[in-house]
Amino acid sequence: MNFSTFDQNYVSTINLTLMKTIYSFVLIASCLFLLTACPVGSNYPLGKMGQVKADPTLLGTWTNEIEDSEARSVTLTKGEVANTYGVTVNERGESFMADDDYFIGWLTILKGKTFLVLQQLVAGEPTETYYVYHIKHDKNTLTTSDISLKVNGTEAITSIESYQEEVIASMQMSDFLAGDIIWKKSK
Repeated sequence: MNFSTFDQNYVSTINLTLMKTIYSFVLIASCLFLLTACPVGSNYPLGKMGQVKADPTLLGTWTNEIEDSEARSVTLTKGEVANTYGVTVNERGESFMADDDYFIGWLTILKGKTFLVLQQLVAGEPTETYYVYHIKHDKNTLTTSDISLKVNGTEAITSIESYQEEVIASMQMSDFLAGDIIWKKSK
């Protein structure tokens, strides 16, 4: 038996196994990245500003204990426009990706579910960047969830109406809501 041929076959087998392992790791890491909840950002809001009555029980400072959330502490105040909130991020989380700590917020209701729409403010000026969270709350607890657009994705968002259609269609999927964060009212 020629040892050089044996060595080459052995090295080839090891290289192939190593490549399969690396490929599997990259594939798993990519899937985990895609499954990690992130807020849906778009150039269109999920609903028109001020059309749903603001809920005064949402006013106050809300905190959570999740370090890799977008924010750890947020204050909602009465907004300048009817039925809106002024939203200030008091403490950023590790996943914070917005351009500033200030937003205009308002509620939108679709098929009985309540959503909080946030419009990004930069240097005090509204931008055309919107984020959306599903919310449910009672007294001193608020649960926010990221939404997943499962049918046509963010490419389907070309207007408020198309965004709503995509969300309503995605609501039928089992994993529509992800990344629940439980907030406690502190003030």
